Amino acid sequence: MLLRIYGFLAAVVATYTVAVIGYSQINLQNLVDMGIAVDFAMRMQTLQHDLVGMLDLFLPIVIVALLLAFLIGGLIIRRVPHLRTIGYVLAGTMGIYTVIVSLGLMLGTNPIAVTRSAVGLLSQVGAGAVGGLVFALITAKASAKSLAEELNPATG
Repeated sequence: MLLRIYGFLAAVVATYTVAVIGYSQINLQNLVDMGIAVDFAMRMQTLQHDLVGMLDLFLPIVIVALLLAFLIGGLIIRRVPHLRTIGYVLAGTMGIYTVIVSLGLMLGTNPIAVTRSAVGLLSQVGAGAVGGLVFALITAKASAKSLAEELNPATG
């Protein structure tokens, strides 16, 4: 159980970090496309600002999205355990995608501005995929142990 909690927290951190990197760098690239010079130092300063500045709003979104996605994905993965890794990658991807689409439908526009473009949307759902992969890899040992116990209860 502890390994699953650790895996979930690591997945949240990975998803949040990759998503914010994508968010920051795509927004900065939009400035470059408008002719504004953006150097490496500005990229790093913006990234640092966004990593801290988005904690209160975006991090809870990531937590809820991955929690629901991994719970639902886990139910499906129990039926097809040989597809466990790809299942959690898809769960992370779809969790983030579902939140983005749901927010857009509820609010009439997407509050995560970068997801209004295909590249921005891909960066965010890709971050969910990374989180799913992190979760699958970290919890693989716990999953193998529980599967072995199910197959042979006498060894547990």
